[in-house]
Amino acid sequence: MSVVLTAILVGCGAIVGRLIAASPRVRQHRDAAPPVLLAPAEEKRVDDGRALEGFPCKLGDVILRSAGDEAWLAGALVLSEAGGAVAALFTAPEAGGDRAIYARMASEELLWLAAEPGVTVVSGEPPTALEISGERYERRRRLPLRATRIGTGAIEIGPEVIVAEYTGLGDQHLLVVASKDKTLAFRGDALGPGTYDVLPKPASE
Repeated sequence: MSVVLTAILVGCGAIVGRLIAASPRVRQHRDAAPPVLLAPAEEKRVDDGRALEGFPCKLGDVILRSAGDEAWLAGALVLSEAGGAVAALFTAPEAGGDRAIYARMASEELLWLAAEPGVTVVSGEPPTALEISGERYERRRRLPLRATRIGTGAIEIGPEVIVAEYTGLGDQHLLVVASKDKTLAFRGDALGPGTYDVLPKPASE
């Protein structure tokens, strides 16, 4: 492929990206108010580039699912251990509902989630298995982590949490984030490479 043809293709890609970013649906996500589930007070304004370095997506990005769904990442609960951030639970306000996107450091897999009400744990400790709507979920990872809220509408749960990841049938996943006073649960699908695209936040924002 010639240098001229390569330059033309790169230029076309940039134009298409700008058109998508300017589309009414994407602008609607970015202009949306924080959802009721997510508390807008006391968010920490930190350098997103530093807090989420090494993640497949960042604040302000739009996740485009191959099925046609979109999620604008407005805020995030950054989950860290002594060595730094290991995961992030992004909040994405939607018309008529709320999305949550769970991302792990240095992994291209995302969890596309929705809030799962009614899940409780004893003393802030997620059990080894949970049953939701007749389906059993087995715990595959448990991590005691420190939580820092960034962006707009990040989930409020406290600074010290236990994050438990569960798997069910097929690509079904359950995520439980528990502190000593509160438990939040989210359920949805795993998205692997090729099943979603990331539209980066415009440089001007």
